[in-house]
Amino acid sequence: MHTSIDINEYKQAIRLNQETNIEPVHDLYAAIISALKQMNISVPADISETEALEKLHGTLALIGPYQLTAGLMNQIEAIAVRVNSQRLLVDAKTLPFIRNIYTSTYPAQDRTSIWVGDITQLKADAIVNAANSYLLGCRLPNHACIDNVIHSAAGPRLRDDCATIIDKQGCKEPLGSAKITRGYALPAKYVIHTVGPCLMPGHLPSIEQKQQLINAYCACLNIAAEVDDIKTIAFCAISTGVFSYPKIDAAQLALTTVADWLANHPKRFEKIIFNLYTQADATIYEKLIYEWT
Repeated sequence: MHTSIDINEYKQAIRLNQETNIEPVHDLYAAIISALKQMNISVPADISETEALEKLHGTLALIGPYQLTAGLMNQIEAIAVRVNSQRLLVDAKTLPFIRNIYTSTYPAQDRTSIWVGDITQLKADAIVNAANSYLLGCRLPNHACIDNVIHSAAGPRLRDDCATIIDKQGCKEPLGSAKITRGYALPAKYVIHTVGPCLMPGHLPSIEQKQQLINAYCACLNIAAEVDDIKTIAFCAISTGVFSYPKIDAAQLALTTVADWLANHPKRFEKIIFNLYTQADATIYEKLIYEWT
């Protein structure tokens, strides 16, 4: 049984190099209601657009791969493009480097940035998804985890691509490895899916789990380096959400691993972004950068 597969073994199957051109729907509300009805989901006549969109995302979380018709998938992706276009998007290229904001000796300060916000609003070449070992997205309707947020914003073809990868691999995704798909409706062109270590809440990571987290960051960088048009990558704080990796320890490993990788690949990537969802999380990174030795 395979434990992993090379990018060349699945990129043709998921058409990784194909351009994604999705036109947004004109009438968002009508399109959402139509999609729900096509999935035999009843909706009250007075449902709001926000409530209908939440119901759509919740329904999609429960639908397995390859279950939707091509027409319905196209419609849902067009809905996602319209929703994303109404949000404030941030261009990764405009984010200041760490060197421009912080006084630090952090070795990668001229190639890295920190940004606080929703990673699905970031226009980067690639964003990193903290996935589970099935790579199929969170199956809890409207769960707040990053895996669910990314799949909801990208559209259902993202799950189909992940399922194709797992089918070709013949097993679940190993810890500390990564796979890449298109981003579909996202402003990011690609999504890199990685599986970090999962801890019991309140527990400290073992040596093995520390290495698994290091491997996850390296795997993301390595696979992105195989795609020529990826120049900017946004990392979420892998494993620090529902996987309960201690945030300070994870931040230290993330900063160190990215800096070491960039030092060994001085001509690859224009910018790596550490994306934090809250200012409290960003403060952890800032403190480590200020105190870097």
